[in-house]
Amino acid sequence: MGQKDRTEKYLESYNDVFADIFNVLLFKKKIIKPDRLRALSVETVYKAANGYLGMQERDIIKEYRGSRFLVAALGIENQSTIDKDMPIRVMGYDYTAYQEQIKNSDKRVPVITMVLNFSKTKWTSPLSLKDILHMPEELAGYVQDYKIHVFNIAHLPREVRNQFTSDFKVVADYFSEKENPDYQPGNEEIHHVEAVLSLLRVFTNDDRYDSIIRDVKDNKLRKERITMCTFVDRMVNIGVEQGIKVLVKTCQGLNVSKEKTKTQIADGFSISDEEAEKELEKYWS
Repeated sequence: MGQKDRTEKYLESYNDVFADIFNVLLFKKKIIKPDRLRALSVETVYKAANGYLGMQERDIIKEYRGSRFLVAALGIENQSTIDKDMPIRVMGYDYTAYQEQIKNSDKRVPVITMVLNFSKTKWTSPLSLKDILHMPEELAGYVQDYKIHVFNIAHLPREVRNQFTSDFKVVADYFSEKENPDYQPGNEEIHHVEAVLSLLRVFTNDDRYDSIIRDVKDNKLRKERITMCTFVDRMVNIGVEQGIKVLVKTCQGLNVSKEKTKTQIADGFSISDEEAEKELEKYWS
């Protein structure tokens, strides 16, 4: 399992995020309540055509027990690449969930799976089984179809993204706006801070997030409200610190005096002489 896959699952495993994704993208109204969701095992055993038992693993799957209805399983499959056979894969996942009902219950209830496409490319591959199959037209009426629900996270319109009430809004905004040089992060409070940071770390490949993640784990990020602006400010500060460290070590290597190095820090990073003195003492050896 890849790092991207793990970080997507980490955030989506929270019930408030999971429910938010279904309510905004699929149902387009608040149907799923977070407190009525229960995690199910992502691993299921199935009997293959050759008679042997196989193991199938899903990304995220939860049972929902509503006041008016029971949905046996709600599933999310994450994709960072386009898979033309996705309708067959989803059909297999859903079939396995129905098989579990046959084995363990007298009641047959719906199974719903949605696919989140995290790639920059819009999904243009087939959305139904019939679109995959090569068959003569005269057979089409006899072949059962299976359709899938795919959502392109990097191409969600702002009016859709603004409907999210969980941390998934931060993620959706990031994927939609990361190529936009004028992007200004929102001020929404982030609740699952480590999960969001881990996802951003993997997708940006920016190791400055490691420092912020360590601070979160060590409870050093002491703020009543943590937002994307908090992360951006920290990223800038970390970048400045790294820049000053490199400058000091370079000056030492060139035998530049301590006083001249301090001046370069103050001028180069637009800080006062007092602040430059403090920064210089951190790295001068």
